[in-house]
Amino acid sequence: MKVRSLSHAGLTVSSFEKAVKWYHESFGCWLISEQTLPREQVKELRELYGVEDASVRLGFLRFPKGGVIEIFEFTPLLPVEKMRWNKPGPTHITLDVKNVPKWYEHLKDKGVYFFSPPQDTDGNKWVFMKDPDGNLIELIDLKFNYPAIRILGSLIGKIMAGGKFKKYYTE
Repeated sequence: MKVRSLSHAGLTVSSFEKAVKWYHESFGCWLISEQTLPREQVKELRELYGVEDASVRLGFLRFPKGGVIEIFEFTPLLPVEKMRWNKPGPTHITLDVKNVPKWYEHLKDKGVYFFSPPQDTDGNKWVFMKDPDGNLIELIDLKFNYPAIRILGSLIGKIMAGGKFKKYYTE
């Protein structure tokens, strides 16, 4: 088993719309994916996110040469003193792997702590674990999205900016 690459970094933001616009205007990033995790799924992951009664809006922004960040907006936002994940700032690193369930079983057998069994979002398998210092690491298998993001991500972002995601790039 080998890690293919560092997949992406995650950031929690206070405003999804402002973050998309800022990263686009500042660095030329394009929004290539947007989705919302419902309250029920967030409740299942309460130990990971540190909240129970919230929804999470997330999106992937692709840099012009291929780097990707994932942004998270929690609704509602908690007061800063009660937040863990759902506050502005860095959240985790992500490793791009094949077969997340196999990695999960392999590392769990070695005593690695996981917040939940592998999850599925839009066909992508993912799971969160802690490193020995408590830093969050996500393992993700992007499956068919891997070549799309790596090879066609910039083109997809530009196309989506003129269609579904146009509202993020216009005043």
